[in-house]
Amino acid sequence: MFMAYLLRCLFRLLEVQNLEKSESAYFEKLRRVKKFAPLQELFRPISEGICAEFFSAIEGSQGCLEYIAWGSLTTLLLDVFRAREPHDFSCLDQILDLFLQFQGSTSLLQELIVALSCMSKAAPLVLTECPYSGSYPFLALACHLLRCKDVMHLWWNSEDFAFSFEGFLTRKIPNKQDLQCLIPSVWWPGSSEDEVSMTLTMKTLSDAIKKIEEMHRELCSMVICFVPPVSPPQPPGSVFRSFVQSSILKARGGDHRMAVNGTFNNTVLVSLYTVILHLLSEGFSMDYSGSPSSSKVNCGNGVGFLHKGGKRKFPAQLLFRNDAYYSVIPRIGGSPNSLMYYQVDAVEDDVQWDEGCMDDEETRVTHTTAQKPCCCSVTDATVGIRYKENTKYVPSTSKGPCKPMPERSAHVAAECSGRSLGDEIEDKPSTSTQSEIEYGYQGLHNLENMPIATQSSLEALKEEELLDVMLLLYHLGISPNFRQAFYFMSQQSQSISLLEETDRQIREKSCAEQVRRLKEARNSYHEDLVDCIRHCVWYRATLFSSWKQRGMYATCMWVVELLLVLSESKTIFQYVPEFYVESLVDCFHALRRSDPPFVSPAVFLKQGLASFVTLVVKHFDDTRIVNPDLKDLLLQSISVLVQYKEFMHVFENNQEAINGLPRSLLSAFDNRSWIPVTNILFRFCKGSGFASSKNAESSSSATFQVLLTETCIHEQELFFSFLNRLFNTLSWTMTEFSMSIREMQDKHQVADLQQRKCSVIFDISCSLARILEFCTREIPCAFLMGPDMNLRRLTELVVFILNHIISAADAEFFDMTLRRPEQHQEKTNRTMILAPLVGIILNLMECSSTSEHRELNDVIAVFASMDCPATIHFGLQYLLSYNWSNVLRGDTSLAKLAQLEEFSRYFQRITMSVEGEEELNLSTGDEEDDTCCICYSCDSDATFQPCHHRSCFGCISRHLLNSQRCFFCNAVVTSVTRIGDS
Repeated sequence: MFMAYLLRCLFRLLEVQNLEKSESAYFEKLRRVKKFAPLQELFRPISEGICAEFFSAIEGSQGCLEYIAWGSLTTLLLDVFRAREPHDFSCLDQILDLFLQFQGSTSLLQELIVALSCMSKAAPLVLTECPYSGSYPFLALACHLLRCKDVMHLWWNSEDFAFSFEGFLTRKIPNKQDLQCLIPSVWWPGSSEDEVSMTLTMKTLSDAIKKIEEMHRELCSMVICFVPPVSPPQPPGSVFRSFVQSSILKARGGDHRMAVNGTFNNTVLVSLYTVILHLLSEGFSMDYSGSPSSSKVNCGNGVGFLHKGGKRKFPAQLLFRNDAYYSVIPRIGGSPNSLMYYQVDAVEDDVQWDEGCMDDEETRVTHTTAQKPCCCSVTDATVGIRYKENTKYVPSTSKGPCKPMPERSAHVAAECSGRSLGDEIEDKPSTSTQSEIEYGYQGLHNLENMPIATQSSLEALKEEELLDVMLLLYHLGISPNFRQAFYFMSQQSQSISLLEETDRQIREKSCAEQVRRLKEARNSYHEDLVDCIRHCVWYRATLFSSWKQRGMYATCMWVVELLLVLSESKTIFQYVPEFYVESLVDCFHALRRSDPPFVSPAVFLKQGLASFVTLVVKHFDDTRIVNPDLKDLLLQSISVLVQYKEFMHVFENNQEAINGLPRSLLSAFDNRSWIPVTNILFRFCKGSGFASSKNAESSSSATFQVLLTETCIHEQELFFSFLNRLFNTLSWTMTEFSMSIREMQDKHQVADLQQRKCSVIFDISCSLARILEFCTREIPCAFLMGPDMNLRRLTELVVFILNHIISAADAEFFDMTLRRPEQHQEKTNRTMILAPLVGIILNLMECSSTSEHRELNDVIAVFASMDCPATIHFGLQYLLSYNWSNVLRGDTSLAKLAQLEEFSRYFQRITMSVEGEEELNLSTGDEEDDTCCICYSCDSDATFQPCHHRSCFGCISRHLLNSQRCFFCNAVVTSVTRIGDS
């Protein structure tokens, strides 16, 4: 084609011109030519003549513009610019200056940018071409072209501005085959593969992704600095703001299954988040002069917005926006429509506070204190060494040491130490239940015609607004990626365990058929493991780079303080978007679970995020938070953190947790939140019961045991309400567990899902039983003094659990149903549920024997009054004959078993005397039958008002805890009268 030939001629002309450069690759080759005409004076007219012919041919040919831009022109510019560093900027600038002299260059350059965008979107990473692979060559070429103001104006005026910008920020997600090519060698501890090969592969991929992210930052910084030539004039950042809002509306429209213009790739949100995080964390300037050296990232003072100490502020008006971008986002206090009916007090323009104001002065860690936060405490040299060490892949199941991530560069640490704050730059799965809303967005090429919804749209883009946008981008784009990454990490650990177990079975089996089946299963496990490791390497290269973790940690510090300050205001706090809390919690746990770890657990909370504990404890039962899922998120965070000894120490030293956590937990034990509350209370009480290990005792919390006991004693009504729910819940879990066991016994097989269900329910039941044991040890008066209803319900529950455990026909089958693949047998046997039952009985007996009070409920009498003495006796004998040797050691433990044996003998004597009295009563011919028709064990000594039905006082008292209606006629019971009292 003639036009392609002209472009090749232009390229040859540039090659000849480069002869005068000593570093030219063609100089040595063409120096042997004896004579050639000098090009100093001839280059300009010859090149202009070629371009004139080129644009004339384009004008005379219909429909060839797109073909030329996507083909010959792109190839020419990539050859001139060079795909790898060092790039030839001068030759590219010469071609660009030549093209801009002709009128036909406008549409050609616009089509060229679209072509580069689409090629960037589809370009795959190639391991042998890294780090200059994937979309890097197209991004680098586009960024240099767009440094020219005329080209930037042409791009902005094109109809495809948003489409091409989106294409530049799109990343190609590798599939299974792509990962196999990118990561050909896979290693894990115990494998025979080459560890060094995978280490180098991971470093190469990280370098390639780093190059692409640098180009994304450069492109976005130019768009941020771009001032559109419109009237009225728009401030810097207005184009970037509109594009981000449009991208978010597209993503949310996709979440609501709405029709949007074109398709939207989630990786755009990931790229935007990465760009904004770097700008806020590492610092940037908004100067733009159009020169090649300008519009670069990190041209600021070296201290990012997130790392500035001292005074902080946040514009409260950001929370009260009502534009299309913000009006559909659910808030902490409810939907925006519901909040319209609340009276809003006068709100200041900025909410201001001092960094660290929510922490105690003794433990305060800020950017201006001597002890720096985790994100600002190491030097660049340490960062480099740390990066080299962490490129070595170590799965979470290995026993290698955990090394902290690099937190901050040296110049930032020095700036923080010197308390140089710098001037602020002024020119710069939702859980909503709302119905679907029509999202509308417009093209960005016609910015002057876009309606301005709020005053903030007329202002320059500020860092606080970028922080607001970044949190939403994390919620929509980054959070799903972290969930996927941790899923593969978890699967990797399980696959390694399954592979090792299968290898062991193959070595032990002698039957050829069994060995063949095990080898087939091993091949499947091996394939799954290799796929998981490749995904883990990919996510580690894309998500867990050191600067991102530093930025995420600083973001968590900033947002925690912001939410705590806003919570002091009743009205403003209700308008905080839900994604602030969701993104904060998810980002916090992503850092906590990162592999390799960001920092050691001992300093993760103490050096910067101690206030996170204050936030979750203060607001997991906050009535101002309408969405229960949000409360569950905060409660789950507490449940996870208290499982670790290092984090438990932070809770024990947190004033908010000391003052209100025990009471809030007792109140939150309801039908929705009982599982996380159970986990927390069990963690507090762990190691304090019968047959508990020393390891469990060392990891418990004596502080919260005391606080929990004091709360139960001083707030008796709350404690009795909690006890009632605890009895009901434990009874339900044991019933579900028994039914699942019986179902598997009937089918004579153990299904994976059913086994997992049994194991989970059994663990929860054991935790509930341990909590009940703690209550009988620390607050025995709740059972032994006053009405005997609590004691009766407790004894019934003990007998109920014993009966379910003993009734299992096959003990080996019972234990097998509880065992998970990664757990040892000794951790999943009946001891876990039998030990707290023994502890409950012994605690009640010990308190009865040592108490000075005379009016105590007789524990043995209550057991004896139950209509199943044979079952109770058999259960006690089973407990005495059970093999406790693995968990009991020393004379103290033997003495406890002796107490249980004494209790069994005394119970047997009591039951024999009761049976004798019953036989005597039958022989006298007493035919009066006034037995309670609910329990058939006590006399009907209570009358209900107003219906006058009767039952025993214990049955009606227990029933009224959960329902206010009569057993028999469903009437509302207004009062209960004991017959003896009347």
